[in-house]
Amino acid sequence: MWFGFQSWIGAGALNLVSETLFGYSNIVVFFVGFQFLQIGLSVLGFHGIKWLENIGSVFIIGSLIYMFFSVIGKYGDEISTNLINVEGTWGAPFWGATMLFLCIYSTMMLNVSDYSRELRHNVGPVRQVAIYANSILPATLFMGLIGLMVSGATGEVDPIKVFSSAVDNKLLLVITLLFIAFAQVTTNILNNVVPPAYALMDVFKIEFKTSAVLVGLLAFATFPWELVKDESAAGLNLFIQTYSAFLGPIFAILVVDYFVLRKQTLDLEKLYDEDGPYKGVNWAAVFAMAIGVLAALLFSGISWYASLLPAGLSYYFLMQGMPSA
Repeated sequence: MWFGFQSWIGAGALNLVSETLFGYSNIVVFFVGFQFLQIGLSVLGFHGIKWLENIGSVFIIGSLIYMFFSVIGKYGDEISTNLINVEGTWGAPFWGATMLFLCIYSTMMLNVSDYSRELRHNVGPVRQVAIYANSILPATLFMGLIGLMVSGATGEVDPIKVFSSAVDNKLLLVITLLFIAFAQVTTNILNNVVPPAYALMDVFKIEFKTSAVLVGLLAFATFPWELVKDESAAGLNLFIQTYSAFLGPIFAILVVDYFVLRKQTLDLEKLYDEDGPYKGVNWAAVFAMAIGVLAALLFSGISWYASLLPAGLSYYFLMQGMPSA
């Protein structure tokens, strides 16, 4: 879903570049072309796209810093009125908003092994934290703040219009739009292709190239042109809250299992042994996830948070006595 959603945003940026420079506008053509470009890049695999990510990260952070100060200079008064000098609380709306961010990124949390498996063995835990923090936090914070400031100042929610309105100069506008498209490529391939491609490989025993192509084609079936509409915002939020009702409990179970019960010790070779000590289904985890999901659905506004304690605690106690544990 996120692959299709972000591809549509990237295609919208390219379409606006074409319209600005050449007067040609056809977002469907750009979307199909952009999607197949990403599928082609995805087939190269993790090592094949690493150079793209390394170059892109520097370019993206530089562009975001420029856009951040450009937005402040352009909409300073409106930002002060609509965002800074506003009465509010640290209540449910705030935690609900932070939860939506967590729900989006929880897929990355759960699939982080797809990236960390590529690290050299001499990369310690402190350096790992530094790598992940520097690669995720600056871009996420700048992107969120810019979107919040512009939408708060103008009332515009379309990401393309939000970021393109941050600059007045035609050349800078084109560069900004190209940056948005480039950002979608780098984010999509790493976050939205690699994990599901590995999952399809594992379930259906297919090669990475075939799996990556399937992920790209399935993204068409999510109808992203419907998801980006203003009237779809409430439904999209509901969708995020619903799937996070499952991801929150899984996250809690993994944390309790690895840090509390197994004291950060796993036998990786036996983990992949079909007849080893980890074989079969751990019903304690299944039941704990069900309990966490129930708690999440009862408190859907903060589903991710609400599921953590019930799932984690129930998993800990179930693991003390169940035979499958």
